Amino acid sequence: MMLFGLELAFAIVPLVTTATEHHQRAYHKAKTILSSKARDEQLEDFLADLHDEVALLGHTLRCLISDLTTLTENQRDQLLNIDQEQWKQKDVSVALRTRLGGDAELAFTDILGRLLKSLDDVVSERSLHFISSERTCSPCLFRKLEGFRDEMKNGATVQDLRTRFQFTTKEDRRNKNIKKISKYNKKLERFVHGHSFSIADEAKKSARVRKTQPPTNKSRRLSQDAHKRIARCWSCPCLLPHEAKLGLLKCLMSQENADSAINLDLLVSMMSADQTKEIWLESRIRILPDKEETKGKPIVRFMDEKDSIDSISAPKDPRRIIDTESVCTLIKEAHRNNSSLELVFDGEKLWQARSTASHVILRPEIGIPLNTLLGDSHSRLKLKESRALAVVLAHAILHYCESPWVSNSWNKEHVNFFTTVNGPDLMRPYLATQFEASTSRLEEASDSMYSHPNPALLALGILLLELYLSKPIESLWEFDDTEDGMEGINTNWITAEKQLEKMGDDLYEGYRNAIQACLKINYVDGEDSLSLDDEGFRKLVYERVVVPLEDELENGFHITPEQLGVL
Repeated sequence: MMLFGLELAFAIVPLVTTATEHHQRAYHKAKTILSSKARDEQLEDFLADLHDEVALLGHTLRCLISDLTTLTENQRDQLLNIDQEQWKQKDVSVALRTRLGGDAELAFTDILGRLLKSLDDVVSERSLHFISSERTCSPCLFRKLEGFRDEMKNGATVQDLRTRFQFTTKEDRRNKNIKKISKYNKKLERFVHGHSFSIADEAKKSARVRKTQPPTNKSRRLSQDAHKRIARCWSCPCLLPHEAKLGLLKCLMSQENADSAINLDLLVSMMSADQTKEIWLESRIRILPDKEETKGKPIVRFMDEKDSIDSISAPKDPRRIIDTESVCTLIKEAHRNNSSLELVFDGEKLWQARSTASHVILRPEIGIPLNTLLGDSHSRLKLKESRALAVVLAHAILHYCESPWVSNSWNKEHVNFFTTVNGPDLMRPYLATQFEASTSRLEEASDSMYSHPNPALLALGILLLELYLSKPIESLWEFDDTEDGMEGINTNWITAEKQLEKMGDDLYEGYRNAIQACLKINYVDGEDSLSLDDEGFRKLVYERVVVPLEDELENGFHITPEQLGVL
C-alpha cells in the first residue's frame, strides 16, 4: 500500500507542476494587463533584446557587404537597408556566390528572408506601432529604447488598458519570433565569419604549435649562395636576355622535415627552336643542406606536396658538375630531349641531375601580372584566392626579399600567373627574378630616399591593401598624396596610410594588423636591426604579419598554410 501511495504521488507531481506553471503564467499576464509598471518593464526588456538582435544583424551584414567588392558603393549602401528585392538582384547574387559559394549564397538569402519575416511580424504588432518604421536601424531603435526608458522614469508611458491587453496577449508570439531572429542571426554570422568556437577551443587554438616558421639564417644563406652560383653561369650569346620567374608555391618552413632539401621552381624564357615565338621552360633547383648542421633543426621547403626527395646526399649518377656551361645551353639541351633541367647545389658545387619531363608554356600564356587582375570583374581574385595569396606573399618576403632573388622595389607587377584552359591559375603565383649583374648598389641608393625603414615590407603592406580592395593603389591617389600631381617616392605609402584609416571597421582586425605592421614598424626598439637578414626582425615580422594572415585564412576557409599547395 505504501508503494502504491508513492506511485500515486509521483504521478500527481507533474500535474501539480503543470498546473502551478499555468497559474504562474496566468498571474503574470494578469499582472501585466492590470499594471502599467509591469507592462513597461516587460516592454523594456523586449526592446533591449530586439535592439541587440538588430545590431548584431547589422554588424554581420556590414562585414559581408564590405567583401562584395564587385558592387558599387551605392549598391553596398542600399543592401544595408535590407530591402529583399535588392538582395535578389543578379549582380548581388553573383557577388554573394563569389564570397560565399553557390550553395551557401542560396542558403544565406533564404535565412535572411526568414529573419526579416520574423522581424516584420514583431514590429507590425499594434502595441509596438511606435517602432514600426525602425525595423532595421539599430541606432534609431536604440534611441527609441532610450526614449522609452526616459518616459518610464517620468511616468509618461502609455497607460490605457487596451494597449496593455494587446501587448500581453501577443507575448507568446512575440517571444517565439525573437527566438527565431536570434537563431537566424547565429546562422548568418557563421556564414560570414565561419564556425563559432568556445573559449576552450580558442585557447587550444592559440596554444597550438605552428608547422610554419620564419626561415633560418642558414636557409636564406643557402638560397642566396645558390643564386650567386647560378648567376655565374647565366650569361650566354643569345640576342634577347632571358627572364626568370620564381615559383612561390609552398615557400614555407616545415619543422617536420628537418632533412628536407630546398626546392626552387624556376621558369626561364627562351626562343623556340624556329625562333618564331618566345616560350617558357621549367627548371628546378635543389639545394642540399649540410646533414650534420641541420640535424634536429627545421629547414625550409620550397616544394609541392606531391614532390618527394630521395636523398639529401650528393646527387647520384648520372650527374655532372656544371663549371663553364651556361644555364641557357643546359635548358635548351634538356628541352631538345623533351625534359626539364634539374640542378643541384651542395653549398659549393653546382651539379646537373637526372632530368624530369618537360613543361613548355608559350609566351602568351604567362606574364599575367597581378595588377591586371585588380579591378577586373571578369578575372578578379575571389576572396579565398586573395587570402591565400596574401599568406604566400607574406612568407615569400621572409625568404627572398633583401636577397639577390627579388628586387627591394618589388610590387604587384612582379607577381605573375599562368593561364590554363580554364583561365589564370590564381593559386600558383610566380615572382619575377633575375640573374644578371647585381644591382644592389643602385637599389641601396634608391632605398636611402625612402623614409620607410624597410621598403620590401612597405611593398607587402601596400599589396595586401590592394588585394583587400581589389584596386591598384594608384587609383586611390589624391592630389595631396603626390608631389605637384606626380608620383613621389612616398606617394603609395601616404595613400595606403590614409586608406587604412578611412576603412575603419570595414576591415577585419587580423588583416588590418598585418597591414599596419608593414606600414608602421613601431614594434622594434630603435637600436635593433630592421633588415630581413636579421633573424630577430624576421621573427617579429612573422608574428606581426604572417601569423594574422594565416589565422584569417584558417578561420575564414579552414585552410592551413601547409594545405596551400594542394588546393
